[in-house]
Amino acid sequence: MNKELTTIEHQIKDYRLKLGSKIRSVREERGYSQEQLAEIMKVNRTTISKIENGRFGITVDYLVRFSVFLDFEFKVVEK
Repeated sequence: MNKELTTIEHQIKDYRLKLGSKIRSVREERGYSQEQLAEIMKVNRTTISKIENGRFGITVDYLVRFSVFLDFEFKVVEK
């Protein structure tokens, strides 16, 4: 496998883990269980779990849902 591709895949994994950790933190601050959040978002609880554990390739649509239901703004910042 190409070294650049391997590096990118590691970066993707790291970003997924960071994002998932932040979503978990905000969810817990708002007092929701995974089950409660899944119910109001109309998704499976396992989807919430996979996102929080970095095992799900989250889409912009999911970010918007989290923003709305957790009342939290995700921002894109320049590196």
